[in-house]
Amino acid sequence: MKNFLGPILGKKNWLLSICSGLIAFGAFPPLDISLLAWFSLVPLLYVIGKTDNKGAFWYSYLTGTVFFAGVLYWLTVVSVPGYIILVLLLSVSFAVFGLFAGIVMKYSMNLLILPFGWVVLEYIRGNLFTGFPWVLLGYSQYRNINLIQVADIAGSYGVSFIVAAFNVALYGWLSGARQKISHMMFALLLIISATSYGIYRVSDPPLGESAKISVVQGNISQTLKWDARAAESITKKYAGLTEQAAEDLPDLIIWPETAYPYLMEKGNTAFSEMEKLSSETGIPLLAGVVYSENGTYYNSAALFDGRQGIALLYQKLHLVPFGEYVPFEKYLKPLRKYIDKPIGSFASGKEYILFPVRSVRVSEGPESSLVRRTVFHKLGIMICFEDVFPYIARNFVLEGARILVNITNDAWFGDTAASRQHLQASVFRAVENRVPVVRSANTGISAFVDFTGKIQSQVEVNGRETFIAGYCTDEVKTTPVRSHYTAYGDTFVYFSGLFLILLLASESLALHRKRS
Repeated sequence: MKNFLGPILGKKNWLLSICSGLIAFGAFPPLDISLLAWFSLVPLLYVIGKTDNKGAFWYSYLTGTVFFAGVLYWLTVVSVPGYIILVLLLSVSFAVFGLFAGIVMKYSMNLLILPFGWVVLEYIRGNLFTGFPWVLLGYSQYRNINLIQVADIAGSYGVSFIVAAFNVALYGWLSGARQKISHMMFALLLIISATSYGIYRVSDPPLGESAKISVVQGNISQTLKWDARAAESITKKYAGLTEQAAEDLPDLIIWPETAYPYLMEKGNTAFSEMEKLSSETGIPLLAGVVYSENGTYYNSAALFDGRQGIALLYQKLHLVPFGEYVPFEKYLKPLRKYIDKPIGSFASGKEYILFPVRSVRVSEGPESSLVRRTVFHKLGIMICFEDVFPYIARNFVLEGARILVNITNDAWFGDTAASRQHLQASVFRAVENRVPVVRSANTGISAFVDFTGKIQSQVEVNGRETFIAGYCTDEVKTTPVRSHYTAYGDTFVYFSGLFLILLLASESLALHRKRS
């Protein structure tokens, strides 16, 4: 192996760096070949091991650039300058990892330090400034149901750790590292343990109450969405799909983010129209709306229940920078004219508002009698990309939500892999908190994800899941189980950071003693 790679490593480090980025890209949608993630870092680690710290930084930066340029290609539909800037910024996380790995290899430290460093850097990327926890390494395994169950303990970062650990062990094995056998045994033990735990978790899970929910997918083009001339036809389209869904007698019907095309204020015509539609169908309606209060605009979710006279609002907490607002607008306002898509001027909400949904269940009682009982469910609503932030989903569940709902509009990005990549996040939010996630997306993917992360059903027409109109109704099952992750959050990441410090200190001390 060394003889084969020697000439390439001596002259073509950039080629292996690009190769590593391309392999990692292939592990995510649109290619979605999850197996590739398990050796995506190996070519880069070879380069890092054969170059100095400066080279490790820049070759890793190249890998990150190739990877993020590939997976985030859909951002070019919105803003090419924004796409370039974001790719260049996100690639710094790869560069820092490369520099860190180079130092570890240079001083012959234990390679098992590296997965801890990877996890810490992913966490920083997901939380620094506004944060962007998109396409985490562990997300590549979203369809590997047994493996990802460990996320209810360690979060999505725990799955990233397992994949990174195997990459490091494989590199050590191929490069003849002095502890290659113990490293590989450690990585395989992680995989076997996590998979065994996952099999146990999904085999016979305890079930709680269920709710019957319908999701509506309007498939409204972004060019028409805010066109006043199209508003009436959009409303009629959603009303028609709602009436069809109502025939399934669900407990709740859900519309996507900003599905209702008119500005809504308390008590105005738009408000009354939605209450009327809910009253006519006899089914509560949850819809994405733009809500105005005292001249301030909010990207909101509104629940209407014409039977009970209930109307509740949740205002989005985590806004999209340069999409829903301009950060530091006092200084950056001129940027608006350089972005060819409208930037909103929304304010963020302050509270985690839960929506109640009522289900009536009929069961057999004593002496073949029928017992009718009413069950109430609490829903936490995540608007747009709020579901990519683990803390938002966790906080909703801590507040008492037993079902999470994501309403979104990914039409901005056209018929691309953005919607499938977005779905990956919902899968992990379900597993982390042991709650089902229901998604209603304007152009797709509208789906039902159960509390094990399995995608149980979705809006689909002739094999297509995006850019089609339709609805889907399913039984959403809950579980009384409360996960470790919900209770304690990202303790695994904090442990990784602490363990990383202890390992580095131990290795440094051993190196110092050896020299002296």
